Amino acid sequence: MDYSDGSPVQLGDTVSVPVPAGEALARVVMLGDTLEHEELSAEFLDWVQSANVLAPGSVVVEWLGSNPFAHSDPNLAPVGKYMFTAVDEWLS
Repeated sequence: MDYSDGSPVQLGDTVSVPVPAGEALARVVMLGDTLEHEELSAEFLDWVQSANVLAPGSVVVEWLGSNPFAHSDPNLAPVGKYMFTAVDEWLS
């Protein structure tokens, strides 16, 4: 799996993710093509694999700093420290 510039995606990479307020930094913690991962709980890994929620061309990232989608609205689903995202021209 490669970024749009042709460089390989690797665990631990710091990436820029576009968000409504601009960009946020995150760290790649799981690769969709190999399911290779680092520092993830066994429970989370079991869920990812059993529910088959990570596509081969995607990654799981962990926000560096606060989650840009955090909110306190009880009518909305809570957000966590991870996000699933495709490796496309927007992930750099």
